[in-house]
Amino acid sequence: ASSIQNSILKAVEGLRYQAPDVSVQVTADGVLVSLMDSKTFEMFKLGSAEPLPETIRLIDRIGQIIRDVKKKVVIRGHTDAKQFKLSSYDNWRLSTARAHMAHYMLRRAGINDEQIDKIEGFAHSQLRNTKDPFAAENRRIEFLLRVKT
Repeated sequence: ASSIQNSILKAVEGLRYQAPDVSVQVTADGVLVSLMDSKTFEMFKLGSAEPLPETIRLIDRIGQIIRDVKKKVVIRGHTDAKQFKLSSYDNWRLSTARAHMAHYMLRRAGINDEQIDKIEGFAHSQLRNTKDPFAAENRRIEFLLRVKT
């Protein structure tokens, strides 16, 4: 797990100023890679699942590492607490759509569907920063590599 953590941090090193904030943690369930918006960078166009080019490049680099690890992956999408609502779209669908877009980007990096365990959308139900429900870091994509199973 720690070698995966080191590989991912090294792969994103050169993109730090042109990419989302990246956190890699070893958890009881495996290695959790979180890609988070910041005050100065957003991964997706506002209110959509269309990724910015920097996001695509970052997920491509991370995807190559995940592909080589050959462990099951859970893909999660999260939003902040700002209520986004159109007649047919809300925070739940937005978080799920972004998770599905992350799945597509991982596929482009060479990951096959047998490696995908789940694709989940959490809307704002699992905030990273509970003190500020509207904080940028609550808008994130997570990849959980199930290295413990």
